[in-house]
Amino acid sequence: MACHFKPSTAGFRSLASAARSSPVKSPRSSSLHTATSPIQRLSRTSPLSVSGPLRNQTPKALAITAVRHASSSAPTSSQPDIPKDVLTWDRFFNIRRKRRYVNLGASVMTGGGALLALGPVLAQQDIDAWAAQVSGLDPMMVLGITGIAIAAGGWLCGPTFGNGLFKVWAARKGWNHSIAEKEKSFFARIKRYRADPASSSIQNPIPDYYGEKIASVKDYRRWLKDQRAFNLKKNKNMI
Repeated sequence: MACHFKPSTAGFRSLASAARSSPVKSPRSSSLHTATSPIQRLSRTSPLSVSGPLRNQTPKALAITAVRHASSSAPTSSQPDIPKDVLTWDRFFNIRRKRRYVNLGASVMTGGGALLALGPVLAQQDIDAWAAQVSGLDPMMVLGITGIAIAAGGWLCGPTFGNGLFKVWAARKGWNHSIAEKEKSFFARIKRYRADPASSSIQNPIPDYYGEKIASVKDYRRWLKDQRAFNLKKNKNMI
């Protein structure tokens, strides 16, 4: 006996109306609604938390203003400038280098000036002929040796004039006493930290024994490392 089931149209209509009233939400749309940006969170703040002219700005403008405020409120770690009248170690080494150049220029000028001033006098007095008779050398050789001696004497007199000019310049800056104190302290450090000369030799000399190559604080630190390396090498050889 066949039994035929005939669905009622009322049941299908109720299911269709229920599907229209409650649509299925996709996971993508729900995630988009749940993830909010910082600008949206800033825009959702209450009007009481944003006062003044910021209340009428857009969320993007508020975010830019917050970033600018954070960057302006960050503490600056800029070091204060050292006054120019304070003689630091870097300035002291710079002054020593300048004084060396001044002395070198003064030596060149005094050597050339002495040769130009006394050369014609030697030519007029015939000192070369007299010296050739006494020594038995050629007059031209005697004249050349005499000229070299005059230039060397003028060269040695150069640092005297150079130091005098340098002291006048330092007195205007008010650095004469400071330079003297720095030089005393510097040479005391050189004497204290340099290696023992008793362990040096021609094959293994002490690096820069007098510290003449030190022209900056960096060079001084390198000099200390060289002295320590020399001492370590000496102790290793003794062992």
